[in-house]
Amino acid sequence: MAVSKEELKRSFGKDKYEVELFRQEGFVRKKCEVCGDYFWTLNPDRRDCGDTKCVGGYLFLGRRVDEGWDFHEAIENWCRFFEERGHKRIRAYPVVARWRDDIAFTIASIADFQPYVVEGVVKPPANPLVVPQPCIRFGGKGFCDVDNVGRTGRHLSLFIMGGQHAFKYDKEGYWM
Repeated sequence: MAVSKEELKRSFGKDKYEVELFRQEGFVRKKCEVCGDYFWTLNPDRRDCGDTKCVGGYLFLGRRVDEGWDFHEAIENWCRFFEERGHKRIRAYPVVARWRDDIAFTIASIADFQPYVVEGVVKPPANPLVVPQPCIRFGGKGFCDVDNVGRTGRHLSLFIMGGQHAFKYDKEGYWM
């Protein structure tokens, strides 16, 4: 028997999510004035839930991203940002982690360099470097964010991880 979204909302009411920790930490439960969904926040004056559709577009670190970059432009601009700060861009590794016997797929950009570079067996292809690495995640110990797929624009099972890495960087400090 199919259950409607409205029936689910009724069965998972406020009491299902209200936990003492939220109250202790000062969270308040609000109803989004745009979509009508409920959310928890530390800001009692907040009027929207923060989802992209409710705030009028994507925000990055609290700033609206109005450039209208497509997928490829976003990767290009991100890589260029790090190149301008001394990183060398390298080509992405395959999504099938053939160099690893402990994982089948590349799950993060650091996986490109494990274990050999990270353990100091071989030198990195550049240092520091930037790599737009395609990754696939199907869940598993330590990186199981698959339950969040579809809930936000940030949780996907196939995604590009922006990797910016510096391995035993010997210069005074790091640029950030």
